[in-house]
Amino acid sequence: MRRTSLAIIALVFVVINGLSQHQEGLVEYAITVKPGDTTALQKQRAALLFDSKMALQFNDSLARMDFKMGKGMLTSVIVNNYLKQGITLNSTSAGKFAFYLTKDYFDQKPIEDSVQVELVNEEKKILGYTCKRANLKANGVTTTYWYTNELNFDIKQQAIVNKHIPGFPLKYNTVKDGLYMEFEVTNIEFTIKDPETTFSLLIPQGFKVVK
Repeated sequence: MRRTSLAIIALVFVVINGLSQHQEGLVEYAITVKPGDTTALQKQRAALLFDSKMALQFNDSLARMDFKMGKGMLTSVIVNNYLKQGITLNSTSAGKFAFYLTKDYFDQKPIEDSVQVELVNEEKKILGYTCKRANLKANGVTTTYWYTNELNFDIKQQAIVNKHIPGFPLKYNTVKDGLYMEFEVTNIEFTIKDPETTFSLLIPQGFKVVK
């Protein structure tokens, strides 16, 4: 689950060039999970992930991702790119566990995968924003993005992880472990209500630190 959370951040965070800049933001996504085939096992796995959600909060050097998978798992990843520090918090039926992200995590160089990009001449509105479609193919998997150029979050200190998307993704899909997952934005805000608490790197009470 920890790796999955970090992979989701890699799928979503981009820096774009738009018309209006915002110093910070909150973006919430609903996650629809469908079985990749008709087997009973895959149907059961998809059912367990009903009502999954993801929330991203960030400014120029701080980021937080809350990833709720079904009713039994919640993962939060909080990073301070300026200090090169971070934590991962996992809450499951087995307990609450915390991991520190080390300096090596922040210093690692991204792997340059072979990616094919198709920019499709299609548009649609999502939350009132005009979105365009892009298909990305990497390692035999095609991911469809609906991105907008009408948002510009001024987060220069954030790593440009997904440099292949020429905008901010409001909807996209991927396949993970045989499950089809679709992310669609449900809410966008341009302020963080309590940044001190939101981006705190202190381990909350009740979490066990795992090295």
